[in-house]
Amino acid sequence: MSHDAVLDKIRKLLRLADTSRGATEHEAKVALAKAHELMTRHNIDAAVLRMEREGNGNAGFKVNSAKVDLPKVLNPADLLILSLLQNHFNVRVILMPKFKQTPVDIIGTPVDVEYAVFVFHFLRVTFFRCWNEFKRTTHNPDKKSYYRGLHDGLKAELNAAKRRAEESYSADQRGKYELLIVDAKALIDQHVAEKYGKLRNRRQTNRRVDSESYVAGRTKGASIRINRPLANA
Repeated sequence: MSHDAVLDKIRKLLRLADTSRGATEHEAKVALAKAHELMTRHNIDAAVLRMEREGNGNAGFKVNSAKVDLPKVLNPADLLILSLLQNHFNVRVILMPKFKQTPVDIIGTPVDVEYAVFVFHFLRVTFFRCWNEFKRTTHNPDKKSYYRGLHDGLKAELNAAKRRAEESYSADQRGKYELLIVDAKALIDQHVAEKYGKLRNRRQTNRRVDSESYVAGRTKGASIRINRPLANA
């Protein structure tokens, strides 16, 4: 599929998944799942072509960054969403707390950074909307447990969508894609080390989990899919 064809299909899926325009949760789920699989295939195709043309996965590779600003006191959803970005969207996230806010640097290839910024804003709005809907219908709900469930449900669906996309490729093609990802990660890590120096990992403390809130969040999280906007890619 050509690049323009991918862009056109993603734009259509994005419109289908926009619940603010009247799409149901099921319609958003189906559209976002298709978009995520499509983008995985597109990335594999691009990686294979690049390796065949250049023979070096990181030749001409560029590291880019973008900044999003969070409040000084983070919402319980924020760290969970940033964790999803770093673990599933080929970027690094760096929190730089300041006096009145917490700027977050998102680092990766230009197209991955653009995608991750979209995902961040999309998921933040989605997490908040889902929580507000859940708490109106549930007695004494637990916000952190619900958000943890959303995170875990979405993580499982992202992994499943990636596997479905990869199944249509040969082992050799998947290997080229994975090699490119490893090369990209090494250059991103080098960029982070040179710009930020030694970083401290932020740990989340273990706490009691409310099972009803967690299960409801995980079920809802499994219905969330993410479209990739490629208009400026």
